[in-house]
Amino acid sequence: MKEENKDDLVNFDALKDEQKEQNQPESQEVAQDDAKALAIAMEELANVKTKLIEAHADFENIKKRLEKDKITAVNFANESFARDLLGVIDALEMALNTQISEENEQAKSLKEGVSLTIESFKAALAKHGVKMIETSVGGEFNPEIHNAMSYVESDSIASGFIAQIYQNGYMYNERILRPAMVLIAK
Repeated sequence: MKEENKDDLVNFDALKDEQKEQNQPESQEVAQDDAKALAIAMEELANVKTKLIEAHADFENIKKRLEKDKITAVNFANESFARDLLGVIDALEMALNTQISEENEQAKSLKEGVSLTIESFKAALAKHGVKMIETSVGGEFNPEIHNAMSYVESDSIASGFIAQIYQNGYMYNERILRPAMVLIAK
C-alpha cells in the first residue's frame, strides 16, 4: 500500500507541474495587465499632481490680487469724501478773496477767521493724505496735474506757462483728486 501512495504522490507532483505550466501564460497576462493598470494609475496621479499645483498657483494669485485690492480700497476709501470737501474749501477761498473796505474792522476780523479756517481745513486734509498741488503763476504747465481752461494774452509771462490760477488742484495719496484749473499765457 505504501507503494501505491508513492505513485499517487508522484502523480500529484506531476499534476502540480502540469497546472503551473498551464497557469504560467495566464500569470504573464495578469502581470501585463497589472503593469498597464499601474502605468495608467501613475499617469493619472501625475495629472492630478499637475492640476493640484495649478490650483494652488491660482489660489495664491487670487490671494495676492485680493490683498492688493484690499490695500487699494483702504488707501482710497475716503477719496469721494475728500473730493466733496474741496467745494467747501473753494467757497471759503472765494470768501477770503472778496474785497472789503479797509475801515470795516468787523469784515477784517471775519476775513482773518476765514483764512485761519482754510489753513486748519487744509492741515486736517493733509493729515489724511489730501495735499494741494503746488501751482504758481509763471510756473510751467503740466497737463498731468493742470487743466487748461483757456489762453490769455500776457506780456509778463512766457507763452505756454501759467498766467492765472482759477482753482487749486489736490492730490489724495499720490492720486489726482482734482487737477488745478489754470489759464495759460499766449
